[in-house]
Amino acid sequence: INAEYGVMTEDRISKLYPHANQEQLPRAWSSKDRWQFIKLSRGNLRVHYNGQGKNHKDAASVRATNPIPAACGIYYFEVKIISKGRDGYMGIGLADGNVNMNRLPG
Repeated sequence: INAEYGVMTEDRISKLYPHANQEQLPRAWSSKDRWQFIKLSRGNLRVHYNGQGKNHKDAASVRATNPIPAACGIYYFEVKIISKGRDGYMGIGLADGNVNMNRLPG
């Protein structure tokens, strides 16, 4: 895990989620499970939206590499908005693995 990207250390993660399989925790965005308007960079830790963003038909989502394990109980994650884009429309949330990637999460 790379501190340059603000990601927690292995020791800290082990303390927060002692009952979870550490290999199955979400650690990055999935390069395979994303909508066509989404591009990833910096080791799949940074998300870029490349769509029009004019209405709900332009929505796009990306999933993490793994779902949050139930053994975690409470799961903590952070998102840093680097740019709000032209109009600032965005959604951040959790969604089931069956939700279409061409919509906002939640």
